Amino acid sequence: MAQGNGFTPTQKRMLKVLSDGQRHTREELHACLDDELSALSAIQAHITYIRKHLEIRGEDIVCVARDRSYHYQHVRLLNSANDGRT
Repeated sequence: MAQGNGFTPTQKRMLKVLSDGQRHTREELHACLDDELSALSAIQAHITYIRKHLEIRGEDIVCVARDRSYHYQHVRLLNSANDGRT
């Protein structure tokens, strides 16, 4: 269930990992899930939900294919409609 800011506890843990701006593997994000037996595909469902909320703030989570695996990175978008510039 989502909490006050719209993120579940799992999504908050994922954002905490991603908050350093570095690239993180799906396995690193998998450690944030409540159920260690959850499929790696559950990460994508959480990322999709998080992206919807971050878009409002001019941020996103990008997925980068690297070394035959996927890495996720929290980024600030340039030229965001919400950045207050004209």
